[in-house]
Amino acid sequence: MDNQTPTLESPSQPQLKLAYLRPGDMIDVEFASAAKVRTKLQLVGFDTGKYLLLKQPNPRTEGSYSDVLFEGNPVIVRLVLEGETGECIAFKTKIRAVTNFPFRLLYLEYPEQVENRALRAQKRVRTHIPVDVTADNSQASTKKKLASGIIVDISSAGCRIVFKATPNEAGNVTHMNIKVGIGSGAHKEALSLSGQIMNQRKERGMISVGVRFTDDEAHINNVFDHLLIDTEFEC
Repeated sequence: MDNQTPTLESPSQPQLKLAYLRPGDMIDVEFASAAKVRTKLQLVGFDTGKYLLLKQPNPRTEGSYSDVLFEGNPVIVRLVLEGETGECIAFKTKIRAVTNFPFRLLYLEYPEQVENRALRAQKRVRTHIPVDVTADNSQASTKKKLASGIIVDISSAGCRIVFKATPNEAGNVTHMNIKVGIGSGAHKEALSLSGQIMNQRKERGMISVGVRFTDDEAHINNVFDHLLIDTEFEC
């Protein structure tokens, strides 16, 4: 069977907003294949107009992707630009090069055309869920607690958390990777979601942060099932 090239519906004129990306961001990549192959890869960086540089999937934990990691293979990239309104952008490109030494890296052609649409077709679900937020540093043996707060609205793409401002607050935490710990309730084990802080603002003695979830869809759906939240990925 021939490889199936991923398709996009009605691509718009170029609206390149990749300047919002930061090294370490997780982006959704779908490879052309006879079977749908879609995963999240970490952005290393990019050279505007030339290429995007990503980490390859780890074969020890994610299995082999050798059948789709080759020069010229078409891909679709999807990513969320989280803000007050939220946007999802997607674009078609192809693999420019694959390197395995000294690091396993993947070069993608810089896109010429980008699909851009509102992220949230529906309003986020308003909630009042108490959470503990900790810094998510995979290299650290302990997690530093940042604050306790309340999720005031949530969707499958992200949420907004509100904290009470304190004199010793950490300052600007935009683009920080975090873990959101949720009270377990009837669930035997505490629930948690991984994410990245995309924006923050302070007003009336409160700090509000917009968080983009970085967990896979299955894990987010599992947490939402326990919280009795019914929503779907919009991107």
